[in-house]
Amino acid sequence: MWATAFYIMENYHVDLKDLEFPSKILQFAVTTASGNEESVSTAVYLAILKGLERLLLTDVLSQQDSEVIMKLGVDRLCLPSPQRSLAALGLVFTCMYSGKQYDQYSPLPRDTSKNSSAYNFDAVYQDPESLILAMERVTVLFDRIKKGYPYEARVITRVLPTFLADFFPPQDIMNKVIGEFISSQQPYPKLVAQVVFQVFSNLHDQQQTLLVQDWVMLSLSNFTQRTPISLAVWSLTCFFISASTNRWLRSLFPHVVNRMGKMEVVDTRLFCVAAMSFYNQLTDDAQLRAFVSTFQMVISLGAPYTQLLELLSDSKK
Repeated sequence: MWATAFYIMENYHVDLKDLEFPSKILQFAVTTASGNEESVSTAVYLAILKGLERLLLTDVLSQQDSEVIMKLGVDRLCLPSPQRSLAALGLVFTCMYSGKQYDQYSPLPRDTSKNSSAYNFDAVYQDPESLILAMERVTVLFDRIKKGYPYEARVITRVLPTFLADFFPPQDIMNKVIGEFISSQQPYPKLVAQVVFQVFSNLHDQQQTLLVQDWVMLSLSNFTQRTPISLAVWSLTCFFISASTNRWLRSLFPHVVNRMGKMEVVDTRLFCVAAMSFYNQLTDDAQLRAFVSTFQMVISLGAPYTQLLELLSDSKK
């Protein structure tokens, strides 16, 4: 029944535009999909969401209809069932990328080469209220990562960096991404570390390396004070490698991510190498001094910080 209804709406929308049929079907679809899991089977739920996606992609819905569907998708993201929540994730992304939601956001061009100039974000994002609404949806996604099953978190973190790069100015996403990475409530720090790495990679590609460096310096003290020391060192190593433009160092990232919780000699060496690489990238004297000062303030917390400061001291001789 649902397949037939959506087929009619998709292919005969011109003939139906003056009738109540499309609005009634859409209202019934949203009401049904909003029902609890006991009253609506998974098969019916998935059929409705897939049908709504088709209508969005074929551009047969009004702006108001698309807004209703977006709200449905965001609401259904909170369902306990992974199968249902991931289907809702697909619906939300379809709404965003089809450009039909109320915010009227449009994805950034994906064919920009790595050597081209940075995006003119001011020209793309002109409505602060729309940006706030969109950022609320990002918060919902990060909340789902925290509350979801491991494979849900893997799916979301896999697509999240590209989504963020397509829709948001970097200055509006950095605080959120970094904050989630160092959150003590984050059950999947390895996955969020990969999000940080990819977000930074996207910014490097957009010639926003200086912005990355600024955010690393702003966040540095929060990382150094994490406990236990093994977690702080691991987080900092991932952070510095993500911020690095050295491709050889960046190639170590998958190995470093899997070293979480370990505090062996190799981990200290990796930390020092990554930290020195980042330090050598800095060109601003104030940032160079701030970098050293940050680790001097936590020198008593562990040997890795002491070794790093010794290396920094030797490099100045």
